[in-house]
Amino acid sequence: MRKSLSPQNNLPTSGTPFAAEARSKVPPSHRVPAHLARRFQQICLGIASEVTETAGLTPIEYAVISALYDAPDTDQGSVATLLGINAVSTHHMTHRLEAAGLVEQRVHPSDRRSRVVRLTARGHALKTELHTAARAAQARILAPLTPAERPLFVDMLTRLVEAHEAYARPGNGRRRPSSHPAPDGSAHPMTK
Repeated sequence: MRKSLSPQNNLPTSGTPFAAEARSKVPPSHRVPAHLARRFQQICLGIASEVTETAGLTPIEYAVISALYDAPDTDQGSVATLLGINAVSTHHMTHRLEAAGLVEQRVHPSDRRSRVVRLTARGHALKTELHTAARAAQARILAPLTPAERPLFVDMLTRLVEAHEAYARPGNGRRRPSSHPAPDGSAHPMTK
């Protein structure tokens, strides 16, 4: 089957089955879940950071504040698990947020090795202040979809995340596992 091309720009004309594909900025070879999810994550962080930067926060720091708003007196490990970030990053973030006067930490009542974290009055006020803008940012992310498609898209993302939860480990895929050789066949640098 031959594509019908527009004489002005060598793109398929709007009446052909290839027209939508040619107008897309995402090439067909990149229309795979992993690539699209990574790009979507970049878009989400970019839009969210427009809100959080006004308060001197990163999107993940705002996520910590939101998690503590919903569940005060949560231990750092539970916050890390809930947000899918590693415990060390959570530890550093809670210390930064504490230094900014947004959270307070205290020793866990039943495990002296653990710390529970809660929002301060200032942290509550900031969460309340940013809430409307944060919701608007989420709506902006979904704006290209029709109103009927938006909850379906979120439901489908939720199903995918819940079905593949075993793969949702902080740092997953960033480093080659030490048991696998490098692409050139050599031993992994950590095993030399």
